[in-house]
Amino acid sequence: MLANHFANHRIAWSRVVIVTALLVVIFGSPAKGPHTLPAELGELLGFALLVAAALWRIWCHLFIAGSKNAELATAGPYSVVRNPLYVGNLLGALGFGFAVHMPLLALALALAFALFYPAVVAQEEARLAQIFGERYREYCARVPRWIPDCSLYQEPGTVAVSPHRIRGAIFDAMWFLWAFALWEFIEELHEVNLLPTLF
Repeated sequence: MLANHFANHRIAWSRVVIVTALLVVIFGSPAKGPHTLPAELGELLGFALLVAAALWRIWCHLFIAGSKNAELATAGPYSVVRNPLYVGNLLGALGFGFAVHMPLLALALALAFALFYPAVVAQEEARLAQIFGERYREYCARVPRWIPDCSLYQEPGTVAVSPHRIRGAIFDAMWFLWAFALWEFIEELHEVNLLPTLF
């Protein structure tokens, strides 16, 4: 099954999707035309989602950067949704599509996520159930898989983190914002006719 293949090769396929999306943006973006309110609001929404995705992912890493796989994360964002990092990825994908004035790209990325990531999550949940047993099954029964339930939120007074892992998490999260900066640069290249529009 294709979804299981994706789950087993998630990083490689994610890179393929990112490169494809960049090619669509680079060669499919129309030159900048007159500013319209819907286009500007769409870009603003996209940028807001990119910022939210970056901050959300950094926040998630604060709760696992010192104990990933050694201890079950159930606090902070993990207290309201079981897969907060993937929720952040979805926000970032949607934000990128809207930020580049391509709502169809946002829809395509969201559909790809909906088709393939459930298999990734099922694989990870089976692994976590093996590691943490009944404690993880109770967590699954209490906390939703995809849609955050803010009424469940809880956090400790302090968390122990690895500076090295947090630095890596910040760098990873910054790609959402760098994607927007790249889009602005591409828009300018289209405007001065230095990049062709192929489709």
